This record gives sequence, C-alpha cells and structure tokens, in this order.
Amino acid sequence: MFSSPFPEFISFFCGNMSSPPVFPLLPEEEIFLKTIGSSKRQAEFILGRRCVHQALSKFKLESAPVLRNPETREPCWPESVRGSITHSGKIAAAAVGWTKDISGIGIDLESFSREIDFNISRHVCVETELIRLKSLPAEQAKRDLRIIFSAKESIFKCLFPISQTYLYFKDAKITINEDNAEFSFVLSKACSGITEVGFQHSGKFSIKDNMLLTSIFI
Repeated sequence: MFSSPFPEFISFFCGNMSSPPVFPLLPEEEIFLKTIGSSKRQAEFILGRRCVHQALSKFKLESAPVLRNPETREPCWPESVRGSITHSGKIAAAAVGWTKDISGIGIDLESFSREIDFNISRHVCVETELIRLKSLPAEQAKRDLRIIFSAKESIFKCLFPISQTYLYFKDAKITINEDNAEFSFVLSKACSGITEVGFQHSGKFSIKDNMLLTSIFI
C-alpha cells in the first residue's frame, strides 16, 4: 500500500479489501449504504469510509460519520476538516487535515492494469500536453496520459469543495517532473474566491504495485 505523500499535519491512510482498516461503518453510514444499488459501489463505499475513519482517528474524529452531499455527491466532512477519498478496484485511500492547516486536498488512485484508450487524450489534454505525449514512445505516452488524467482528478477534488466551481480537464495544464515524482499545473479558469486564472501549484505522484496515486493540497 501507499505511504503518505503529505506532511505530518495531514492524516493519510490507504487500505485494501483483503486487509481492511479496523474501523467499521457507523450507523448513519450503514443506513446510507442501503441506498446504493450496486454491490460493487457498496464495497467501494465501505472500504472508502473505513479508510476515512482510520485517517480521522489521528484527530480523534473516528466516530464522526462521513455521508454524501446528494446534489454534488462530494463527502460531507466533520466541521473544521477538509478531506478526500479515492478508490480503484480493491484499494481505497483517504486524506484529511484541519482547515486551519489546509484550504483543500485531493487524491486519486488509478490502476495500470486497466487498459487506457489513448484517444481520450483529445478530451483530457490541452495542446501542449498532446504535443509532448505524441513525442513519446507509445507505452510511456499511455503512462504519462494516466498521470495527467489522475493529476487533474486530484486538482478538481481539491478545489471544488471550497469553490463550488466545476473544472473540466482542459482547465488545467500539467507538467510532469519525473526526477521529483511531482507534477506542476497552471489553471486557465478561476475558482470562485480561491484562485485566479493563471494560478500555479504542484502535487505529487507515486507508482507502486501497478497502481498510481496522485495527491495535492493547498
């Protein structure tokens, strides 16, 4: 499993279905679980929330239920907490921090075992990203496309809860820094009250056991 990509003031936990976190679902979450029709989605919800409670336990908040906003489908975090949840297959992760320490946080898991159609690059990438990808050998191009896709997912997860601004894939331009396992980005769209056009920031990526984790906080 992945270790934390964050500083000490952020709590991170990654778990899988074969060795899940010790914390069970809370009664409120058990009730919500019954509204999820798909058994696959139910399993993802259970593992994701158990990772959430493991992460929240660092702040003594493991008994706080984390439900879902019915309109935006984003998690409803305890007061004074920012967080992010991600899952892919049988793996899930959660990251949380106090609002006094962070404004937003985003994480995303992707599996390299799932084939990626390079044609989605037309919908995911801006022109400079496409030019770079097309200059690479096919397998590296697919790898980097997945990093770009995941990085943008993490960026959007980080910024939407605090701005309520919908970002699309082409609203961010990613540059991958292989030497530091980091990515930098520039936004071409403002996020209400948070960032302006041209906002620049960076995040991290990690590859382990054929899985990719991207992460960002501001």
